[in-house]
Amino acid sequence: MAGKPVDLTAQEFRILNYFMHRRGRVISQSELLDHLYSLETERDPNTMEVYVARLRRKLGRDAIKTLRGLGYRFG
Repeated sequence: MAGKPVDLTAQEFRILNYFMHRRGRVISQSELLDHLYSLETERDPNTMEVYVARLRRKLGRDAIKTLRGLGYRFG
């Protein structure tokens, strides 16, 4: 997908931007949720899994790695 435009929703863009600024670093699901939502907002961890799955479909399956029990790593 290198060099091709990708259509992203606003939330997908925010998540991808967060990943890109922390490339190679393990980011926990709770850290991502904290970045996306205010503390007063009810958060469902499954929502993050859905966004990550969508990004993988758009960017390529290997773009975001899941590290069981730790979180995600981009790049």
